[in-house]
Amino acid sequence: MKDAWRMMAELPELEPPARVRQRFLAEIGVAEKSNVVAFHRRPAVKWLSQAAAVVILAGGSYLAGHRTQRVTIAPQGATLNSIQPISTQAQLQGQPFSIAETRVVNASNINPNIEGRPDIQNVQFIDTNPHDDQIALSFDVTQHVTVTGAPNDKSMVRLMAYVMENEDKMSPSRSRAIDWVKQTYTDGATADPEIAQALAKVLRNDTHEGVRIKAVDTLKTMPSSSIGTRDALIAALKNDPNPAVRIKAVDALAGLAASGQLDSAAVDTLRQKAMQDDENTYVRSKAAEALGKIRQ
Repeated sequence: MKDAWRMMAELPELEPPARVRQRFLAEIGVAEKSNVVAFHRRPAVKWLSQAAAVVILAGGSYLAGHRTQRVTIAPQGATLNSIQPISTQAQLQGQPFSIAETRVVNASNINPNIEGRPDIQNVQFIDTNPHDDQIALSFDVTQHVTVTGAPNDKSMVRLMAYVMENEDKMSPSRSRAIDWVKQTYTDGATADPEIAQALAKVLRNDTHEGVRIKAVDTLKTMPSSSIGTRDALIAALKNDPNPAVRIKAVDALAGLAASGQLDSAAVDTLRQKAMQDDENTYVRSKAAEALGKIRQ
């Protein structure tokens, strides 16, 4: 609409045809005289014409079937007036708040008061059945949510695991999540197998060596580990391209061996690394040191 408005503003102003001018003057009761000032569109008339044209263009586009066209609303800064807990019709009915990628909500279950200035993007207007009285408005919304609870609450554990496992592009949030896990979930009372499995997935899949090093360090401090965690440490020792990650994996496996949680497959991996000619010298020495502790 902005482009259409600008283009119409640049159009040349044309003299109306003689018939149109005569008919207009006759309708307002002014006779055609030689001293009559030539008819020109006033700025207000021009503005009204542009506005009417924009309305016609917008309406024509809607009726022509462009209701599902993607629309992006530019984000605006939010002004914080108050901090309130999440209040939805679902909570009033005793239903838990659900974190989901896609959600379909009935309009009657949405509070009509929009708080702050949430960032709404990818808007789509949908009318699947033009013969009923139902329409749909689809969009992505960015909002800030705070979840509180005990470390062992299943919802909190799942949320922490998801933040670490999320395979989106690298961001500081994953590194901060691992630091928080190391502070919170390395105690025997709060250690959880799902957290250990999430760290193992990060160790296998993350492309940033700094994040993988943090994952190994955190696994090493956890009091118990699953078979999947040991497999991730063995895989890191065998295949990780960064020698610092491999050294951390050796230390973690040595710690598991000291607690009696290391199986024969892990011992064989340490033995192979200690004897591997093309391996980093420090990695070989750390593997040999770990084997010496196991024999003791």
